[in-house]
Amino acid sequence: MRTVLLSILLCMSLLACAKKEGSAGGGNAVETGKMNGNNGGNKTLAYAHSLELEIDEQKIGSMHAAAQQFCLSLQAEQCVIMEARLDTGRYASAHLKFRASPAGIQKLQANLNKQGDVVHQSVTAEDLAGPIQDNQKKLAMLNDYRSRLEALRSRANADIDALIKTSKELASVQEQIESLSGQREQLVQRVETELLSVTLRPDNSHTFGQPIKQALSRFGGDLAQGLAVAITGIAYLLPWSVILFFFVWITRWLWRRKKAPVLRP
Repeated sequence: MRTVLLSILLCMSLLACAKKEGSAGGGNAVETGKMNGNNGGNKTLAYAHSLELEIDEQKIGSMHAAAQQFCLSLQAEQCVIMEARLDTGRYASAHLKFRASPAGIQKLQANLNKQGDVVHQSVTAEDLAGPIQDNQKKLAMLNDYRSRLEALRSRANADIDALIKTSKELASVQEQIESLSGQREQLVQRVETELLSVTLRPDNSHTFGQPIKQALSRFGGDLAQGLAVAITGIAYLLPWSVILFFFVWITRWLWRRKKAPVLRP
């Protein structure tokens, strides 16, 4: 009987939520706007920017560090360094990824554009209206179900078995609510802040001697690599050369034997 009551209670909560959604269809847009700090509209777009710069190779390391320091100075714009990678090998390059408010992203881009030549710039947007609305519906259903379970638990004080089952169900519902609340916070963060990916690569177009310098610096390694390839090729060709030699020798021997004159008595 207690299991049946719990099942009936769950069905009633689902029906109540469905009626709320049907009678207040426009309320979701307003609620979504409040959720994202935008009471004047339904802001559900998450923006991601990409920026690629060409700068002097010798300045890549210093600019990589300066960009991170500039982000840390934008505390009011909630700037966060999500990725920082610096390669100083044969081909120097750097990659940075930031998250900040729209105003912070604009300041970062303006600061970086002064440091080098922009060779690529783009922006993409992901519409999160569907995930946001689904999250809100599930949270509303679970909150209503939790309220009904709490009311049922208050009436089941005399029945220990029913109280235990109701408490377990409440704990499960609370865990789902906390999980969905965490997802909600992530969605809010994605639409209230923006991402910026920055790539720094060397600009060698104005340096006449740079390609020659790079070729000379790689000469020893390229020579060793070439010798290694040649030795490997000889190792592969040697057994085939022996086989080919014997094949040619046998072919010539058979040909001479066929052409040899036949002696008659």
